Amino acid sequence: MRKSLLLFLLLLVVLPCRAQEGYTHLNLAGGWMYKDALTANLALEFSKRHYNSYEIFGDAYKSNVDDSKNWLVGVAYKPMLTRSRNTFLKLRLGAGIGSNTEHFIGALQAGLELGYVLPGNLVLMLQQKNEGVLRVNHNFRAGLLAGIKIPL
Repeated sequence: MRKSLLLFLLLLVVLPCRAQEGYTHLNLAGGWMYKDALTANLALEFSKRHYNSYEIFGDAYKSNVDDSKNWLVGVAYKPMLTRSRNTFLKLRLGAGIGSNTEHFIGALQAGLELGYVLPGNLVLMLQQKNEGVLRVNHNFRAGLLAGIKIPL
């Protein structure tokens, strides 16, 4: 009887566990870009094997220098560089297409993402972003964003 009870309790603990099976997050971030500009990011992130992830994102950018605005949508691949108990560091590589107030634009993105996982799989993140944008006044942008990842 004792062994059966122990086996039953063990199964109750082990069956719900799914190692690296994947999660989905809604990412909300905002921050400052070099040359006095603001940016906001909304993304849907899907995890893959070994804690790597993909995201579909939408970016909004507004420069306070020349009052330019643009919007981008795109995808990013985020391989894990290192992780510990509650923190992780990922490389972020992406590409996007979009528009400003005049014409079509395209962008390549690269940067780092530092995250801290809270209970309930809620993540606080700090993202360093470098962006090369075609057909705009400021072709190279660098900035820092802070945000939150909400599990879905």
